[in-house]
Amino acid sequence: MSEKDPSEQLAEIARDYYISKLPITEITHKYDISRYLVAKALEEAEKGGIVQISIKESVKRFSQYEATLKKKFNLKEVFVLRSLDTTTHDNEALVAFAATTIQNYIKSCHTVGMTWGSTILDTINNFQEARRDDLAFVQLAGFSLRHNSPDAPFSLILRASDKFRATKNAVVVPAPLYIFNPETKKMLNHEPIFERLQHKYQDLDLIFTGLGTVQSLESNPVWAEYKDIIFDGIDQSKIAGMAYGRAYDIHGKIFPSVEAKVVGINHEHLFNTPIRFAIVKNKFKVDSLLGALRAGLITHLVINEGIAKRLIRRYQAR
Repeated sequence: MSEKDPSEQLAEIARDYYISKLPITEITHKYDISRYLVAKALEEAEKGGIVQISIKESVKRFSQYEATLKKKFNLKEVFVLRSLDTTTHDNEALVAFAATTIQNYIKSCHTVGMTWGSTILDTINNFQEARRDDLAFVQLAGFSLRHNSPDAPFSLILRASDKFRATKNAVVVPAPLYIFNPETKKMLNHEPIFERLQHKYQDLDLIFTGLGTVQSLESNPVWAEYKDIIFDGIDQSKIAGMAYGRAYDIHGKIFPSVEAKVVGINHEHLFNTPIRFAIVKNKFKVDSLLGALRAGLITHLVINEGIAKRLIRRYQAR
């Protein structure tokens, strides 16, 4: 076996065996190693985390909650997964289910918009590899300025595109999430790349996103420093959540002063997108979810049983 990069060699052998379904005899010829070394490489790949094997169990859903939420919030589709033994199992099952469901929708799509964050990263990692030369992933809002993070916008756009062998079609927003000078933002919209983005936004078939909070914005050192400018004139205790860079309250009112600073998809194109998937796995984001639902930011929802219970109680209380 080659000494130059052992982990890469293990990954190549594992890819040939598990994904390309090459027989062991063919792999032995390809790498000029024995059957024993092939078996050993596969074992090392599994132990080292290069290969992760899971058994997919049938997903159990809570149809009563699905029907209730669909009716209350005029949603097109709601998926409520029944609780499992632990929070970790709940989260793993939720993102795996969300990935499969969204990927099924993507089969009939050509332009897909997406945001960023750890939930979106987990969802993308659960996509099955496919080849779609006609598919384009488009960044919906500017950079969070956390370039070294694996869940940063640019990184996620490339990850999603790579899953479908469509990196040449990836479209990013070459600007920060917020621009405070209205004249600067107005001038940007006349740049060719932003005109191209607007055309992409007009043609969006599907969006998928997680939801954020003011606290998640504060965790970003850059935006934490400028938080008072972003939320100028707003009582920050009234902000229930954030989506696509926009802030809104528990009643679904989107704060226009924040929206005016967002670089990316505009209000009209956002609400004209026919499928707007939200994936929520954090029970502490119930207020963020309730506000987003009331604002009409979501048409399709994937949550678990625990979040559904909290959401309905919160809805009834307000």
